[in-house]
Amino acid sequence: MSENFLTIEEFLKLFIAETPPPKSLEETRERQAAYGLASPLPDNWIAQEILLGEIPALELSGPESTNKGALLFFHAGGYSAGTAADHAGLAAHLGKAAQVRSYAVDYRLAPEHRFPAAIEDAFQAYLNLLERLGKQIPIAVAGDSAGGGIAIAIAQLCALRGVRKPVCVYAISPWANMQLDNKSYLVRKNADPMLSSEALQSLRNLYLSKENFNDPRASPVLGSFADFPPMLIDVGANEVLLGDALEIAELTSMAGNTVSLNIWKDMIHIFPWFYPHLKEAENSIKIAGSWVRNYFNP
Repeated sequence: MSENFLTIEEFLKLFIAETPPPKSLEETRERQAAYGLASPLPDNWIAQEILLGEIPALELSGPESTNKGALLFFHAGGYSAGTAADHAGLAAHLGKAAQVRSYAVDYRLAPEHRFPAAIEDAFQAYLNLLERLGKQIPIAVAGDSAGGGIAIAIAQLCALRGVRKPVCVYAISPWANMQLDNKSYLVRKNADPMLSSEALQSLRNLYLSKENFNDPRASPVLGSFADFPPMLIDVGANEVLLGDALEIAELTSMAGNTVSLNIWKDMIHIFPWFYPHLKEAENSIKIAGSWVRNYFNP
């Protein structure tokens, strides 16, 4: 990782504050790809294109990766942008920290493919990875933003569908409530340089019809947290989705489960993705990787 980190103020000025909002979905996709594809894998790690069932994915491996477990990662992008490739760096660095292979999933995107395409692709990828690795290899699921919501929903679907659950869940800035009614949308509105309730409404409407807002596959806050796997949540204090993270942490803990919630002062939405530039991102990856690794070595 980089040794020439920026302060959060420097980062925002360079990458966000002086950049006009994208004018189209295509421009949004291009910007996410430009940043993510320029973010390096760990030294001596490689990405190999594979299929998990019918779902395209990247297998990320390097000298630190053992067979003690695997990490299945779902990328951010509001269900309408992003690729496995633009999150390969983050997934690989998490894999390095956890000392396992990572798998980044290319689920289908809206509006070309609306709900439930993304979550069902993600679940198919999880099922195939279970089959590919066998019963002895534990799997952790992880993701950021929309991908964080997917990771949580995958664990819930496993319980509903009688499938072996992941050993743990790591959610970064999870988008988990499609009602968009948490008070953080107002309280943190002026602090958030990246997202707004209006932007999230537009993204939601690309992916969902109104009758699906309450489907737990899209809004896992409405799903069951009974016997939920251990979960770690990282979220920035300066993001409107802070309320989603708080709500998920409360629901899973009230159901009697283990949950760790880290709220990072001054940090922004999906800040671990910005590991080439933010020291806090590097630190969060190391902490999360160590946490995940504990569940591969019970």
